[in-house]
Amino acid sequence: MIKLKQNTEVEIYQVELALKVKTKQSPFIPILILAQEQEEISAEILQENLLTALPVRACDNLLKRLEQQGYLQHVQKNMLSYRQTHQVAFANYSLTKLGEQSAIDKSFWIGEKGVYNVYVSKSTLIQHRIIMTEKVDRAENDKDSRTTILPREIRQYENQVLTINKTEVLFEDIEERCFQLRPLICVIEIHAKGNETILKIDKDNQSLFQTDFDIEEKYLQEELLAACSEFEYDQDKKAILSEFNKDNLSFNRKVKILKPIFQRNQFNQVEIESITHIPSNQENADLWYWELLYKNMNDYFLDENSFKDYANELVKPILLHFKVKVPKRKELSEIFYEREDAFYQIAKLETIDYLNY
Repeated sequence: MIKLKQNTEVEIYQVELALKVKTKQSPFIPILILAQEQEEISAEILQENLLTALPVRACDNLLKRLEQQGYLQHVQKNMLSYRQTHQVAFANYSLTKLGEQSAIDKSFWIGEKGVYNVYVSKSTLIQHRIIMTEKVDRAENDKDSRTTILPREIRQYENQVLTINKTEVLFEDIEERCFQLRPLICVIEIHAKGNETILKIDKDNQSLFQTDFDIEEKYLQEELLAACSEFEYDQDKKAILSEFNKDNLSFNRKVKILKPIFQRNQFNQVEIESITHIPSNQENADLWYWELLYKNMNDYFLDENSFKDYANELVKPILLHFKVKVPKRKELSEIFYEREDAFYQIAKLETIDYLNY
């Protein structure tokens, strides 16, 4: 998992507005689904199939309400005669485009109106600037904060649908003037794990905004490593080019990036696990291999084949990037004779020769 954090400022504007919120919890949803199944719906059909406890006229009032809200459209109204008694047949309705979509989504738009605190982020990481709306009971006044013209970051979303914290919100009508409140200093976090990445904005460990972010962990890792100037990263080999260090021969290491950059945004220090490291050049590759042979030599070699197997196994990760010569026993002994700390390694290489002699 990769976790990125940065501080960010969130502006707050108190605005009078009318909006609609899409919900999955509404008693009207089953009515729309029934209308979709029946292709047309009337008060009689509604009562018979769904609302058996309600009078037919009450059912008709519900359908009229849905018509007024744009979910249903009137089809026809007829006069029928039953046993020579004239009765007014209730109207038939069909779904509008809005009603059809609501039946498919099993959702319903609920209208709201009032004064809201609208939270606006300036971060370029967020597709739309409005990250939260909060209805308030009491509006601010000029003594508490300053009046200002509605900023473009809010005005541009009038009559548009935004997804805020996984809820769709339609901003229908927004007043021109508003109060600007004191901004908040918050934290933007990006959490990437496998194929799932989320972006969230928190204030004092309380979430203001959260959304899915369109990047996988491996691609985020690649961007962070490629943009880092603290080491040399080879994008083709997907590895950090490293100088030989006898105290660290690992090919997979944890990396610390002091100033990670992602989409031109700088974040706080981050650590990334299991990043491939390889020698930076041929000389480093040779030194790295010889040190691996030195440090992993635990057994005596009783024949050439056992040594050959040992040497070939250790060279595999280096051969992926460099042509390194695999030495014979005597060749490696000569290399070790140049060291002052290789007495036991030389003994493990040469003891069989003395025994045979």
